[in-house]
Formats: sequence, structure tokens, C-alpha cells
Amino acid sequence: MLSAFDCCMMRGAINVAAVNFERRSNMNQTVAKLFEKYIKRSDLRPSSVRFKRKALDYFVAEFGDIDVQEVTTAIAEDYRTILAEGRSKRSANGYLANFKPFFSWLFKHGTIARNPFEGVRLYRITESRKQTFTSAELGALMQVSSRIWRVRICLGLLGCRRGEMLNVCVRDIDLSGDLPHLTLRAKKQTENTWPWQPKNYRERMVGVPEVMMIGGETVELLKDIVIVIEGLGRQPYLCLDAKWYAKNMERLAAGELEDVHAADPTWNFQRRFRNLQTLAGIKELRRFHELRAAFVTKVISMHGLSKACEAAGHSNVQITKGYDRFSQMRLVAETIEAASKY
Repeated sequence: MLSAFDCCMMRGAINVAAVNFERRSNMNQTVAKLFEKYIKRSDLRPSSVRFKRKALDYFVAEFGDIDVQEVTTAIAEDYRTILAEGRSKRSANGYLANFKPFFSWLFKHGTIARNPFEGVRLYRITESRKQTFTSAELGALMQVSSRIWRVRICLGLLGCRRGEMLNVCVRDIDLSGDLPHLTLRAKKQTENTWPWQPKNYRERMVGVPEVMMIGGETVELLKDIVIVIEGLGRQPYLCLDAKWYAKNMERLAAGELEDVHAADPTWNFQRRFRNLQTLAGIKELRRFHELRAAFVTKVISMHGLSKACEAAGHSNVQITKGYDRFSQMRLVAETIEAASKY
């Protein structure tokens, strides 16, 4: 039978062994190694994963793949400074905002005693007032657009993001009944489609009006969609040219299809949209996303923030509020009216 002294010594030996095991298990807990574990356990879209890995690459390139315990607040602050060298503060903020949650995750799971990025703030940026397309500019776009470009622009003005619009398939469209609409939904890999997920993993319906009046131009949207569908053949994507569809299917067959190809099968849709704006004589070139901003602004003015948030598929109304391109002008008008009555 063991004495009290022997029992105490045995417990001490067990505790030492446990500590040594924990130390061994924590060896080689490098930033890159644990970052991969963080990515695997996070429910992130492929585009977010790609952006986060790029932020990791910048860190490792400067400080090496060091142990997470060696990352100090000074290193975190240096990383923030390095990100702003040779790029805009907005871009630096994007990488920093995608890297910081990793250390919050490490701290939450007890891997590190304190979060070195906790007090590291994003760069302060003066936000310039954003302005969407004017009615005259939209009318000019319609005048120079082909039928497929008219459909693309109209879907943007109905609230579709670029990736959502480019991944609409014929089976997503229901033009029968009193409420013609399309459904923005995820795509699985099949013999004629590639995998794709909508932002926030949210499926939503988009109403399709028969006719849209855009900058003095009449667009028979339902008719245009029907004609585009009739010309697709076996190609299922509504807003894609045949050559871009074929290119993506080649990538898929070769195992080379990445999420960037799924989000933008044309590879550089924004450049093509800028070229169209130049052809229309638009001086201040804007992103396709500004069509969505025009939609959100209109819904806010007619139905309020809550309905606009739901229609746009935003996660909260604060995001929706940032899309209101005319709120500042309304505020100016209201303050002028108020100030004139002193």
C-alpha cells in the first residue's frame, strides 16, 4: 500500500508529465500552421480565404513563420505599418481586418495568453461622398448596349451583385405567373455548371419587371431575357457569352477552376463595363456595383431601410445605410429649410 508521501510524489510526476506533454504538443505552433487550422474551422467563402491567405503571406514575408507565442504588440504594429507601404490605407485596412480575427481566435481558444493585435486599429480614412449613375448616364448606357448588356445592367439596377448576375442560370428564372422573378441561389458542380456560393450564403428572389424606364429609354426586359435564353443553346448561364462559358468549363475539366473564375468567368468584367461606359460618353467611370447602389437608394426612399436591407440581402441595416447615395443631399436640403426659419 502506498504511503501519503508516495502518493504525493506520484501526483507530482503525473503533473510534470502533463506539462511536458502540453509543451511538446505546443511546439511548432507557427503562425502559418495554426492559420491553416483557423481557416479549416471557419465557415468562410473561398474569396475570403484567398484574401486572408494573402494577408498571411505579407506577415510571413516580413517576420518569418514564427511561433504564435513570439508575436508581440510591437510586431503587430509593425505589420500594420508595413501593409501601408506601397499601397493605399484602404487596402492596408482590408488585409489588417482579415488578419486580426486569427489572433482573436487563438486567444479565444487559449492558444495565446494575450492578443497582440487587440489594440491595433485600422487606419482612419476620410470617406469621400459616393455618387451613383445619373439618369442621363444610364440612358446613354442603354443606347450603346447590346441585348445581353441591357439584361446585365437591368439586373444590376434590380439589386444583383456582379457575381450574382453572372451566375444566374436559366433554371433560376421563372417568367410565368403574375410575378416574374429569378432566384439567386448556390450552384453545385454538375456536367454544365461550376460550384458557386452567393454572398452571406443567402438565397433570395429578385422581381423582374416586364418593362423598365431607364434614363428616357424603354427596355422590354422580359422580352430581352426570353430572346437571350433562346440563343443560349445548351449553355445554362443567362449573362455569359459562349466563349467565357466554354473557358470556365475547360478550367473545370482540368481541375484548374478557382473561386475567382466562378465569381467572374469573364476574368475582368469591370474592365469591360468601363469600356462600355467610355463608349456611352460617361466621364466619371464607376463600378458595376453602383447599379446596385442605385437600386438600394431607390428602395430606401420608397420603403425605408429595413425593406431595402432585406431586398439587397444585407446582414444588417448599417451596411444598407452606406448604399444610400442621396442621404447627404436630403440632409442638406432639410437643414437649409430648418435654418431658413430662424
